[in-house]
Amino acid sequence: MEKQGSRALLAAVIGMGVLLFIGSLALVGVLVHRMMHPVATPATAVAGPVAAPPVVAGADAAGDLVMDEAPGTHVQAVTARADGLLAVVLTGGGVADRVVVWDPSGRRIVARLVLGRS
Repeated sequence: MEKQGSRALLAAVIGMGVLLFIGSLALVGVLVHRMMHPVATPATAVAGPVAAPPVVAGADAAGDLVMDEAPGTHVQAVTARADGLLAVVLTGGGVADRVVVWDPSGRRIVARLVLGRS
């Protein structure tokens, strides 16, 4: 009986060793495949043009973007997004803080977010 139990134990140990070896090969294969075929991470962007509230913005004769903001408004921060848009935080001017999403290549304001009421 002892010989039968030790044979079963030996078979189980060999089987587990083979499974560990196959699993290690699979892991190395996945790592090599991912290194050889990198996937660009998708940008967390809006899936299309956002319908923004009306913004009085246009291009003047020189082609510059002109925004109609209250006097005293200043730019607090500018953040570049992966999709090429700029998120511009505007403060002051006697109105609530706001974030404007600007598309420099299209020379247009894509969206506005008012952060609170003043």
